[in-house]
Amino acid sequence: MSTPTKRDGLVAPLRETSTAYYALVAVAGLVVLGMLYSFVTVLTEGHSVTALNNWGTDGGVPWGLDIGAFSWWSAMGVGAIALSAIFRVFGMEEYEPYARIGELLTPLAFGVGFLHVVFDLGQPFRVFNTILYLPLQSPIAWDVILLGGLGLLSVAYLVVSIREDLYVLSEREALPSALAPVYDLLLTGYEPTDDRSGRPTVWWLAAFILAFIPIVGGGLVPFLWGPLGVNINWFGAIQGPTFLAQSMTTGAAAVLFVAAVLRYAYGLDDVFTDRTIRTFGVFTGAFAFTYMLGVFYEIQTGSFAADMADPNVTALIFGGQLSPLLWLAIAAMIVPTVYLVLQQVTGRFSLVGTTALTGVLLVGILHQETWLVVGGLMYPDLMYPVGEYVPSIYEWLNLMGTTGLVALALLVFTKTLPVVSVGESREVQAES
Repeated sequence: MSTPTKRDGLVAPLRETSTAYYALVAVAGLVVLGMLYSFVTVLTEGHSVTALNNWGTDGGVPWGLDIGAFSWWSAMGVGAIALSAIFRVFGMEEYEPYARIGELLTPLAFGVGFLHVVFDLGQPFRVFNTILYLPLQSPIAWDVILLGGLGLLSVAYLVVSIREDLYVLSEREALPSALAPVYDLLLTGYEPTDDRSGRPTVWWLAAFILAFIPIVGGGLVPFLWGPLGVNINWFGAIQGPTFLAQSMTTGAAAVLFVAAVLRYAYGLDDVFTDRTIRTFGVFTGAFAFTYMLGVFYEIQTGSFAADMADPNVTALIFGGQLSPLLWLAIAAMIVPTVYLVLQQVTGRFSLVGTTALTGVLLVGILHQETWLVVGGLMYPDLMYPVGEYVPSIYEWLNLMGTTGLVALALLVFTKTLPVVSVGESREVQAES
């Protein structure tokens, strides 16, 4: 009987398909169908079926869970690709498997994030009108432009980074032969080289991404939003660093969560090791702590606004009816942060605990972003009624559906492309 090699572990996701895998595919497919049902319902019956309404005498809130989810997914994409670029530019070979996860998550996160914008608009033709008559004076228009550009860049980055891995594993017949046409298409024009003296193309792409991230993650859009003071978390320049911290926290937590799930599902203990997961967890906690500080600064600067709405909302957040929402979000971020840091300090490790509490951290950030958007919009500047908002079933179906869509794409990815990075491929080549 032959001894299993590291190559066997790396290609295990491609070769092993369990009953649990098919069950997860079925569940993900069902929630995606629920999302489609929600979209068709709103498309045919209008936004009246949701919890959204107009400002003013209607006493409504125009933005809700969909915009909170858009911010959450966008932050996840920015953070995931930033971490991947950091690992590659600085040659952190131990973390290259995490880089691959970040490379895959980024286009998925941006894609479903833009879906939430479509859901919020309600009608597809409004998307085309927005493109045709793009309001360049709108900060959110620049948000979409910059995130769209980063999304396209992330697709090119993923393709370039994965080609060497595919070539090495295909030459060693480590990939399923049934998928050979897919791999041949991805390897079109690829020529292997033994010359390692220069920087590879993926390194230059990663370096360019790192230069681009500050503009997208905390630069131009906050610069435009800051002077407007249109909401509690859009007042002042602190929102720029805060969004960047949010992006790094959400991206790191998502990459860590997926890595832990892959390790559990396929026994990739030698790829996603205890030590790297613990260390990654500490950095995730540090990002989360920085994000929480930024949130407090954002809210506090709202108390200095010239109008009365922002100071009034700030008071309600710290000691009024909005305060439970703040403290619930903070607790959902503090508990996982403390746990991840204590694992490193004590030298102990629990894969289940890491996975569960990283998931709690992701939910806490989503909750934080959603209530910050909604909370400020409930209290108008003029003497209108206070708005009311509770997410409708259709908005929840949208969120569940986009999450299921990302999960479904990840499940397909594990069966079509290797969960492996350049450093790991070279080790496999050496073993052979």
